[in-house]
Amino acid sequence: MSQRAMTGNSDPRAVRSRQALREAFLRAVQSQSPSEMTVAALARAAGISRTSFYEHFGSPEELAVDTLDELFTTISDIDITLRRAGSTTSPLEASRLAVQALVDFLGPRRTTYARLLGPGAAPTVYVAVSEAFVRHATDALSRTAYRPDGVDVALTARFLAGGVLKVLGIWLAEPAPRPSEEVVDALIACFPAWLTRT
Repeated sequence: MSQRAMTGNSDPRAVRSRQALREAFLRAVQSQSPSEMTVAALARAAGISRTSFYEHFGSPEELAVDTLDELFTTISDIDITLRRAGSTTSPLEASRLAVQALVDFLGPRRTTYARLLGPGAAPTVYVAVSEAFVRHATDALSRTAYRPDGVDVALTARFLAGGVLKVLGIWLAEPAPRPSEEVVDALIACFPAWLTRT
């Protein structure tokens, strides 16, 4: 069975195994980058076999991307709901709430996510995480009720993903990080005007 198929497998045992692997990964990444992790160590920490690991993920890097992809899914769902037709939430408020949710999640887990998004992140992981962000941003933007005609959704999603992840990676790696509210304000100020109109 392919990794994609197993990742979508809703069998309770498969779900528990994936969750155990994510938790093992989040513990391990506090002291190691994904490129330094071994499948054997992650599987052992999750209480499963190496064979079971490969039924879900092809590598520790793939597990790293999956862990963040789940976060992006949650935030994208929030964004889509806030921006749909008939919503009373302004574009500015929707943008702020989505960015705030991301910052609020990453901030308390600074050490963990600095290794995935910061300046020292493994290039293969960073690129894969960026692509996951782009997919979710494209989906959210394509469903935005007030998107102007002629907007290139794919290009805008790539611009947002690149900028947001780079800024957050630098923020997470700062020895004396600035307040999260400043980071949110700075990111919102960079967004296209149609995404933040009041």
